[in-house]
Amino acid sequence: MKKELMNFLDKHRGTLSPQQQLQIGSLIVSIGDSKMLRQIASSINVVEQIEASIETLSYSQFTIEKLKRDLYQFKSSISVSMLVDIILDYSKLLEVRDPLTIYDELIELTEEKLGGLVSVKATQQQTEIVKQYFNIQEHETMFSGRIGKGIELTDLLQNKTRISICGQDFAVDDSVIAEIRLYLAGFKNVQLKQANILTTPAFENQYFDFIYDAPRFGYKPTSEEMDQLKLDPRFSYYGVPSRMNADLGFMVAGIQALNDKGKGAFFFTTGALSRSGADGKIRERLVTNDVIEAVIEFPGGFYTPATGISSVLVLVNKAKMNHAQDQILFINATALSENVRKKTMLTVEGLEEILSILSERKEVKGISEIMGTNELHDYELVPSRYVFENEMDLGMYGTVEVDLQALETLNTIPLHKIATTFRGYNALPKDENPNGNVSMIKISDIIDGEIQEDSLTRYDLGGRVKIENYRLQHGDIVLSIRGQLKVAIFESERDDVLLSQNFIGIRCKKDIDPAFLKLYLESPTMQFIMYNKLTGSTVLNLPPKDIEEFSIPVLPLEQQQQIVASYQKEQAELKAELEKIQSELKKSKINVFKQMGIEQTFTLK
Repeated sequence: MKKELMNFLDKHRGTLSPQQQLQIGSLIVSIGDSKMLRQIASSINVVEQIEASIETLSYSQFTIEKLKRDLYQFKSSISVSMLVDIILDYSKLLEVRDPLTIYDELIELTEEKLGGLVSVKATQQQTEIVKQYFNIQEHETMFSGRIGKGIELTDLLQNKTRISICGQDFAVDDSVIAEIRLYLAGFKNVQLKQANILTTPAFENQYFDFIYDAPRFGYKPTSEEMDQLKLDPRFSYYGVPSRMNADLGFMVAGIQALNDKGKGAFFFTTGALSRSGADGKIRERLVTNDVIEAVIEFPGGFYTPATGISSVLVLVNKAKMNHAQDQILFINATALSENVRKKTMLTVEGLEEILSILSERKEVKGISEIMGTNELHDYELVPSRYVFENEMDLGMYGTVEVDLQALETLNTIPLHKIATTFRGYNALPKDENPNGNVSMIKISDIIDGEIQEDSLTRYDLGGRVKIENYRLQHGDIVLSIRGQLKVAIFESERDDVLLSQNFIGIRCKKDIDPAFLKLYLESPTMQFIMYNKLTGSTVLNLPPKDIEEFSIPVLPLEQQQQIVASYQKEQAELKAELEKIQSELKKSKINVFKQMGIEQTFTLK
């Protein structure tokens, strides 16, 4: 049946845009009765009959007025005969399909053409988790501050049509679509308003049993909105969200709309749960107030195209049970996914695992962990910060199992206490110049842990560039933070070499030997830690603040130097032996060629 809908939509593709097809479909499907549509199509005043039918629907005045405006726009842009054709096509579909199914297919086809369709399967899996967590009853109330098209909400509530629903959204078209969908799904006790919950809460002094907010990532408030938020009492405790990304502001507004026993579910990208500044303050207050019950991390691509990076579902409870108080359940579901037709979703077994972990509130190695709120690092709430597999294939070391708890028992000190770190410079291609005043280290310049000094690219930099901030000194460690992890020591006495933006420079203080620190960073334990801290969807990045907190063993400087000297001596002896063996292997092969009688055909130089 979806194919039939596609066929008649394609008939008008040249005249109507995908958005216009959705708008006219909203008008016709709202009526939802095949017989009535045929009567309208056969009348001499089609537009007036559609308008009269819309007036009888139990929609908000806002939605009715929007549908009427759309109707009269179509009246001036398409012929009545085309409108009649479209009405009759829909009436045929309505004879065999229910209006909601047709409408959802129309939305899906439109979003596909506009490039904005999120995997239906992914959203259904997400709402399945929320549905179990909420366990909503018929007499309870539901609110959404960013209702979107209402698809997740109808999946969440299913046939519990007597539930009271209130919602708002600043996107006009989405609010209208959501109201139509809820109406077609049989929900009658619905109040939807077009407004931004950050600045204009549409249901003040009303408190709800549940709140679910579908994603609209990366909202940036205007200067006027930020000024308004600073005066809003809803943000006096948790704090005003960041101007660059107000995701957590929607969560704060949502929590304030919950009653004393209310539960909430909020969907974000992982950045909202790790960024510092305003976001860090909000997270600290959320943790201190003990309202977060669980956080679930999904893999990158789970919510494509809204975002390609990993995302999180935050489950909030303002009345946590005694056994869950001062704790947060972290679930890392990134390993429970699969790619199907270029879309990322949870496996069937993965979804069942998550539901089981939530219901039993249990820990599963490499998947879930219960953390005390006093154990969190800088109030970061990304699950992969605390939950990960402790085995990894590390190249020359093979498969390694790491015991991080054993590391915690050692006498260590944070890197920032024994060394200073500095970022590299983001040089532009236009500044490359063979006769430039400086050279710059790139990731490709490090081979087998050594800097290929002779191949460094030169740049002509000056003016406002503070070269001293990026200049390398003898003994500096360079650690790549983008893409492939590499570490090396700058052994040269040159003073014209700078660090590029793909690196962090580490300058050791007097109590740490650079060669010792480099060896430690190359250890299986530190390689495992660094790979687990890489973030990003396309290019992986190692966050500089994590580097500063690396735990470094505390050993006397003399002992460090002895360890390095012993290692370097042993390495030199092994390399000499290896060269000898390689020479013998070469002689053995040359001897074979002599036996073949072809030694005169080549000369080794």
